[in-house]
Amino acid sequence: LRSTTVRNLDGVFELMAQATKGTRDAAAEEGAHVLAEMSPKLGSAVERQIGRLEADVEHLLDEVFDAQIFEGVAALKSHDNYTFEHSVDVAFYGVMLGRKLALGNEYLKDLALGCLLHDIGKMYVDERVLNKPGKLTASEFRQVMRHTVLGFQLVRQMPINSPRPAHVALQHHEQQGGGGYPNHLTGTNLLARTPRERFDTSRMMLLSELTAVADVCSALSSDRPHRAALPATEVLTVLRQMAGGHLNRQAVEAFVSMVEVFPVGVHVRFNGGKYAGSYGVVVKCTPGAANRPVVRLLFDAQGAPVPEGVEIDLRKLPDDGELTAVPEEGVSVEEYAHRLAIARH
Repeated sequence: LRSTTVRNLDGVFELMAQATKGTRDAAAEEGAHVLAEMSPKLGSAVERQIGRLEADVEHLLDEVFDAQIFEGVAALKSHDNYTFEHSVDVAFYGVMLGRKLALGNEYLKDLALGCLLHDIGKMYVDERVLNKPGKLTASEFRQVMRHTVLGFQLVRQMPINSPRPAHVALQHHEQQGGGGYPNHLTGTNLLARTPRERFDTSRMMLLSELTAVADVCSALSSDRPHRAALPATEVLTVLRQMAGGHLNRQAVEAFVSMVEVFPVGVHVRFNGGKYAGSYGVVVKCTPGAANRPVVRLLFDAQGAPVPEGVEIDLRKLPDDGELTAVPEEGVSVEEYAHRLAIARH
């Protein structure tokens, strides 16, 4: 599904580039008003490609709604191709989050399309700027910021029957505290919306807030020119740090609760509390408590083997420190068995 979606998304980008031929350089220099004047009749080819993308969205929803896949979501990826696959990843994370929040099917479709197309405005940003390994200049950052408005203009002229995906493209870099771009919208850090808030144009749309969480998650867990991908535990730490001022706090809490950071079989070390320094292996994960697995202890803080059968349910130890995943080659289960045999004799 991912490779097919990437191809179809690539096709949309290519067709939009052809449809906007002659406006690309001007738009990059002069802003979104050039695109606003572009004919909304983008042709049957674009319509067919959007149809394929919508079919991908249906498959994506089917995949995410599959209980086994949803409950068995593995650790966040560490390495991936960032180009179009980033948009597919954002869609997958976004729809998972939307499903967790029990959004209706139409909202999930709009969320998936918005996520898939959220960065389409970057086709108007110089690739050298997008892939620059160092810090952007003020001029370069202004160029990058334009991708939200340009993306909005592009998506709203596509044959999509809802305005929400276009607003996702426009708003996904806004922040709860008003420090984002392009319009300095704000949020309430809540998921529920009063009737008045739903029509408040100074507030971020809920689907945009969910996309922002998914976008940050995908970006942090991918290799970029200026830094390596972060491990899953660090990604979630950064998300928590961004909750409140940047990202919707309740959306982050919902996202963190469903991500299985420590899949069964991963080796972990306790960072604090009663078992600080101890080493073990995850033997069970419970839906809704993905960050608090059951760990079978292998070695104590001094490196001595722990008797078999000692398991720690972190749900019962909420204040017992965080876990860190350790490389498989650190200490193997075989080595544990060997040390335990020696200790018994």
